[in-house]
Amino acid sequence: MKVGIIGGGLTGLALGSFLAEYGHEVTVLEQTAELGGHSGEWQFPDGLRVSRSQHPILPSDQGVRDLCARMGLENELVFANARTGFVHQNQLHPMSSIFDFLSFPVLGIKDRFRLGGMILQARMTDGWQALDSQPAREWLIRSGGTQAFERIWKPLLEAKFDGAYDGVSAVYIWSWLNRMSGIRRAPQMEGSVGYLRRGHFSLIEALAADIARRGGRVETNVRVREIEVGDGRLERIRTLDGAMEFDAVVAAVASPSAALLLPGADRGYLEQLQKSKYLGLICPVLVLKQPLSDYWTLNLTDPAYPFATIIETPHPEHPEYSVVYLPRYIAPDNDWMGVSDEVIREAWLSHLKLIFPQFDPQSIVHFAVSRSRYTEPVYGINMRASAPAVRTPYTGLFLVNTTQVYPALPTGEAIIDHARRAAALIHQGSHTPVAA
Repeated sequence: MKVGIIGGGLTGLALGSFLAEYGHEVTVLEQTAELGGHSGEWQFPDGLRVSRSQHPILPSDQGVRDLCARMGLENELVFANARTGFVHQNQLHPMSSIFDFLSFPVLGIKDRFRLGGMILQARMTDGWQALDSQPAREWLIRSGGTQAFERIWKPLLEAKFDGAYDGVSAVYIWSWLNRMSGIRRAPQMEGSVGYLRRGHFSLIEALAADIARRGGRVETNVRVREIEVGDGRLERIRTLDGAMEFDAVVAAVASPSAALLLPGADRGYLEQLQKSKYLGLICPVLVLKQPLSDYWTLNLTDPAYPFATIIETPHPEHPEYSVVYLPRYIAPDNDWMGVSDEVIREAWLSHLKLIFPQFDPQSIVHFAVSRSRYTEPVYGINMRASAPAVRTPYTGLFLVNTTQVYPALPTGEAIIDHARRAAALIHQGSHTPVAA
């Protein structure tokens, strides 16, 4: 079966590799000059390669590790200590041990124990379905108390969701707590996170090479104008250069982007795609001559800062450099999307200096800013019922994106697992008629 995949990010390439392994003839079409999307990389003039954003691999991420092994990258995995903390009133507070938790000054002792009980309860609860219809705010206050919400969760939610978190489901917090607390194990709460030695983009390159080795194609600079559908079936896709026909087409793009490609689709289906809400991302990355701190990640409790998190790791190939990410999640139409790199640099670094007075901008070797309008789906209330299915209403047309990994967070682990399941479903559809 000839399968066209629109989108050359991790989802599209992983899906293409799995389908090629089934024996299908795969063509991946990426509209930009570079593969990877959010999983892409910066290549600086001195030859240094740096991931555009951080993609930690947890020891429990078996799907990622299996795929890395399949791509011959198992020896590229490097694990390091994951020391975490909070920044409160420009002061650093560690959160990497039971002692750190019990001495956390932002909350009183009663609220600390209540917060700890909520985290333990979330880790021991598999019944996320009951949280699907509950707003995150209500669940957090009921489970952890008002003080914990006002001092910890509220600023984190405001920063994460660009201030609009009222419609966010409690499932998001449940998933985040389970994943992040899973890094550490009591009683010491020591943990580690992994990276690929040559950066996350090495997995993107390996997937593209695997598709080509199995007889497929990966093409860049191909802008798809329209996916034509009619009479309940896929007809063809149109690019700026003409028409292309496939036995099946997969839109491995964000739901609003898929809606734009389907002007002839049923109005009800288009409305479902258009209602999917996403967060955009502005992510400055700094390559420094010396580290800022010995923390892997620091969460800020002050929403007035332009970034909510500070993520820092040694460069995987050149440990003499430290790589710092200062991400800001925003609404796709936020004005910050159009702000120049120079203005972002000035605003971000002036606030970084408040936390690290010793920080010297002269220590910056490289500075770059990546932007993405549709980085992560917003897990809204009743998301279980509203997320679009892999099978669309049109025979031969499929949609595969991160809205469908719910209730898991849209991490590399969840994306790869979902791509594997979607490939199996599409392969099955090549032998069994697909209902419209």
